[in-house]
Amino acid sequence: MALRDILVHIDHTVHCEKRVRIALKLAAGQGAELTGLYSKANAFMESRTSGLDKRRKLHSKSSEKLRDQFLPLAKDAGVTLNWITAPFDRSDDFVTDQVIFYTQHFDMVVVGQHDIEVHDGSIPMDLAERLVMESGRPVLIIPYAGDFKTLGKRVIVAWNTGRESVRALNDAIPLIGKAKKVKVVAINPRQKGKRHGEVPSADIVQHLIRHGIEAAEGDYFATDGVDDGNLLLNLVSDERADLLVMGAYGTHRFRELILGGTTREIMSHMTTPVLMSH
Repeated sequence: MALRDILVHIDHTVHCEKRVRIALKLAAGQGAELTGLYSKANAFMESRTSGLDKRRKLHSKSSEKLRDQFLPLAKDAGVTLNWITAPFDRSDDFVTDQVIFYTQHFDMVVVGQHDIEVHDGSIPMDLAERLVMESGRPVLIIPYAGDFKTLGKRVIVAWNTGRESVRALNDAIPLIGKAKKVKVVAINPRQKGKRHGEVPSADIVQHLIRHGIEAAEGDYFATDGVDDGNLLLNLVSDERADLLVMGAYGTHRFRELILGGTTREIMSHMTTPVLMSH
């Protein structure tokens, strides 16, 4: 079940190189090719001060500069780095649609968490959320804060037996096969509608063990007044996890993404890379 082709979203932000380095490490471990997708729209000030034709030329030059910056990193990692420069447009909605389209042709996409401190209107604020909900592919989201030297060595899996949870765990198997510890956590397992066995999370742990993930273990908690998102963030910290795996829950309404509370909490306050599937 190894990944064969991974897409990483490329932009001009200060966080991009960290994202690319993690994607290269992931690709090297999987024996996969990595494709960088440079996609951005007019920034707030650019749309007022420059013509569209000029911005398109600068867009292409910026893409080439970033490609040349990252090619030596890929060579050092032993990874084939392909490159796509997406067409330039005024609308950040267009950027989202571009990235969703390309993502559907890869095993996984790596994107960054939104950072309001560097937001200039050129990258959609909800890019990661919409990729999770609309692409049909697993999305690895890299926090803008922190330095992550490993990925998939110490893992927390949020497990609630829902379709999204099942999908996320299955999508994570290629990433966690060599983990030192995989803790599968059922939260409030006795709530109505959840389909746990006699010992919550025990059955899915056996599934992982049959996949050769001997480090898998199960646990379960009642929140006792603590919301699910904060409980997961606390577990990530306590276990020094370098990956959180979870299903994403939400609905669409007139192109506005309404996320479930736990998903929204993790999206806003993640402290380690998060693999989400819907």
